[in-house]
Amino acid sequence: MYSKKFVGQGPTAPMIQLGVNGPNGLGPEWLPLKQDWKQRWCTLTGEYTDEFAKRIHDFKTRSTDVFVVSLMKTGSTWVQELAWLLLNKMDFQQARKSYGMERSPYLEHSGVISTTKVDSIDACDKLQSNPRLLKSHLPAQLLPRGIWKHGPKIIYVARNPKDVVVSTYHFLTGLNCSKCSLNEFVDYFIADKIDFTSYWAHVIDFYRMRDEDNIFFVTYEEMKRDLEDVIKRLSNFLCCEVLSKSEMEELINHLSFENMKKSKFGNHTTFMQDCHQPTNKFEFLRRGIVGSYEDELSSESQEKINQMSLSFLNEYGISESDIFGQI
Repeated sequence: MYSKKFVGQGPTAPMIQLGVNGPNGLGPEWLPLKQDWKQRWCTLTGEYTDEFAKRIHDFKTRSTDVFVVSLMKTGSTWVQELAWLLLNKMDFQQARKSYGMERSPYLEHSGVISTTKVDSIDACDKLQSNPRLLKSHLPAQLLPRGIWKHGPKIIYVARNPKDVVVSTYHFLTGLNCSKCSLNEFVDYFIADKIDFTSYWAHVIDFYRMRDEDNIFFVTYEEMKRDLEDVIKRLSNFLCCEVLSKSEMEELINHLSFENMKKSKFGNHTTFMQDCHQPTNKFEFLRRGIVGSYEDELSSESQEKINQMSLSFLNEYGISESDIFGQI
């Protein structure tokens, strides 16, 4: 069912690329987007086994499930907090005393990080809440088949590639997983040697499926531009009650970057310190702005990413601004 190839050393570990085939090698026909899926590969650490991939494939979804899907460092923690509160009748008290990663576990966590203390698939399976809010960084073709068969809702979060590469670099460096320079990390990113890349294949497949009834496509950039509008649209997508003016104000205040960063449970820095061995400078939430790359990426690295984006998107007649607006 799976195709695997070794792609060499990445900044954190030896990397593989994993593909998935359907009957007769035609690709995953259960996906609503019809294309040559044999051309889609996902980069993962070498410890991600075929057995684990099959367990993900066979994961028992519920029609009431909600999945937050994204690449790393796109704002998924922000969206998880928002979605959990909408789905749990604005239970701020619970949100302020428990980590989002516990309320909304990360499906493939133990498959990509061998030191994880719990089996992440079992943790998701045993989650008692209904609806369950689950997180994944996997691309469409590697998600549980039940998502596409039973129609659980997907909130897909995208962020512009230059901010993603900078944020991911600081995240992995802060966790002591990567020792390379930022310029070197950009080269790994473009070569699809970072976990869950190819970046554009991941994003564009969901962008092209954004009109499916069970998919809500949102960008970090539009959340920064008009969070209230995103909240209203997401609430409607999740079939939640309309918020009062005071509830909306409290929610926006709770979700502000400043308040989430200073909150022990909104900011997962302490949670990650318990699970990993980060540096003293590690920050799970760092700057929280659009365009942070401008004063961190060299002009050469920016141009490399721009050319990567143009090369990929030209095939689809889509520009980066079509997805993210003007940055």
